[in-house]
Amino acid sequence: MDKLLWETKGVDALPRHLRGFAQTHLALRRDSRRLVAAAPLLTSAGLPRVAEWWRQFRAIVDWHHRTEDEILWPGLIEHVPEIAAGSHRMVQDHVALDDSMVRVTKALDGGRAELIGGPVDTFDTVLHRHLDEEEELTFPVFARVPADVFAALERRVLASAPFHVKRVLPPWLLDGLPQPDGLMPGPVRLIGLTLLAGAYRRSLTGILEPR
Repeated sequence: MDKLLWETKGVDALPRHLRGFAQTHLALRRDSRRLVAAAPLLTSAGLPRVAEWWRQFRAIVDWHHRTEDEILWPGLIEHVPEIAAGSHRMVQDHVALDDSMVRVTKALDGGRAELIGGPVDTFDTVLHRHLDEEEELTFPVFARVPADVFAALERRVLASAPFHVKRVLPPWLLDGLPQPDGLMPGPVRLIGLTLLAGAYRRSLTGILEPR
């Protein structure tokens, strides 16, 4: 599935079993854009709230990429061995992304708002390049993997999420994005839109209302 095609037509244009993966990438791009938009508006007084939001976002990124490296890629290689070389490149991309996130964390914790812009722009560039490359590599392969195989791998990925990621993941995936059929079970979607939504929305204050 061509990346531009699914981004234009929406996640529903993808096979049902690939929609969670695609939605995660949309959410990663959304939050990176939020950080870029907030950076030039921040003062030192607003940094602690953004740093708190960033820790939540970074935990999701860390979990997503760790489980790709440890669960998803090894599981897929068993069914489509030709993805091995490309998956190695994705692992190397994760190293570069980790480095860019460390720089953002240091800038936010440093207390000087005027130093945020460079690390944030670098992170945004690295993240978008990585996601574009990953989708170009993986979506054609994913479409050839039996749906039940991919679903089983995805369940292992979700089960591995630490509690602080699990409690924010449903509202995070639904935040301002399409809600495609098959993205998550109905009860989980309901919880994400109700019980978990309040705390999640409060966590966004620093990034959506920078000061």
